[in-house]
Amino acid sequence: MNKINNKGQTLYYFLIFVIILVISWAMMLNIARLIRNRMILQNEADNIALSLAAYKARVLNFLGGTNYLIGMILSLGMNPRVTQLASYSTDIIGGFPATMNSSYENPLSDLKHKIAANKQNGGVQKIKFIVDTLQKMQDVAIKGYAIYYYNILANNSNKDYNILLFPVHPDNNLGLKRNSKGIQYYFTINDICIYLDYATHFHFLTRSKYKKSKYSWFVEGEKFNEQKVKVVLRQKTDNKSPLFAKLLKIQYPQLVVYSAAAPYNVKGSMFPKKEDTFTGATALTASLVEVSSLLQLAIMTKTVANSSALGPQATPFIALAEAAIAINYLESKKATAQLLSGKDNPIDAYLKAKNGGWAAHLVPYNHTSLSNDDE
Repeated sequence: MNKINNKGQTLYYFLIFVIILVISWAMMLNIARLIRNRMILQNEADNIALSLAAYKARVLNFLGGTNYLIGMILSLGMNPRVTQLASYSTDIIGGFPATMNSSYENPLSDLKHKIAANKQNGGVQKIKFIVDTLQKMQDVAIKGYAIYYYNILANNSNKDYNILLFPVHPDNNLGLKRNSKGIQYYFTINDICIYLDYATHFHFLTRSKYKKSKYSWFVEGEKFNEQKVKVVLRQKTDNKSPLFAKLLKIQYPQLVVYSAAAPYNVKGSMFPKKEDTFTGATALTASLVEVSSLLQLAIMTKTVANSSALGPQATPFIALAEAAIAINYLESKKATAQLLSGKDNPIDAYLKAKNGGWAAHLVPYNHTSLSNDDE
């Protein structure tokens, strides 16, 4: 009887085990490569989204700061009405009052002692020039954001992925609009000049329209809170095939990743929520304007008191001057009261939010249907 030879019977099992092991090893390498590529692509998308949101945050900080400066400069504008009064409203912006001492000229004063003509617009012209310059700087900052946005697209166009950015029109994504209340600038006209002594005198003022600007500072638009920047990266065709692709009949799937980032400010937006003409005021500008108005009213009162020495013919002038003093005093108080009314204005909006400052962070992408801004 022949003895059965059992040698080599485990070889088949060993070969099957080796095949399974090699296939598992290949699949692990394929999956690892796929995960690695996706992580790299996701990092790219996150970096792009965060850089755009961070740039947008810097633009919002700049626009908020220049908004404040526009309001501050306009709060120096005064209302030339018999005497120049505090205004704090873009309905009436006149130059700073002339000083009572002819040896000193305020740089923002409309009336200059050293200029012979009664009608001057030097001060209000300077105010308008500064405000116009600040507005142009704001427009440049917004265009700079758009340039940065399109530069991101251009720099990533030759990479191994296709890039999609939303919204398509970056200018609209800031969510801001110009305050359409406008700014009305006025000449200051010196009708009468009443001398009290050699150096001190009082200007009896009226006003005449100078120029009007259609827009003033930025305010929040309807979609201001929709600050999200969305990024989609779609990997181009991968020339490398998976290990044992033909044997296993597999191909790498096309990778698509999504990311989103948005600017935020925990203290507030820095921008007024509504369109208004009220500028607000800083402690410095309020004190400069109020002290100047009260000084002129005091000199008017002194002038009326001294006019009694002129005799009965001065009675109509005294009555008119006293009425002017009363009316202008009430107007000045009314303008000052606006500072405590809590109205929405560019100065207060900035001061409330400046300590927070705009920054940026990643946010959920939200795969719902695209809004109109994204299209």
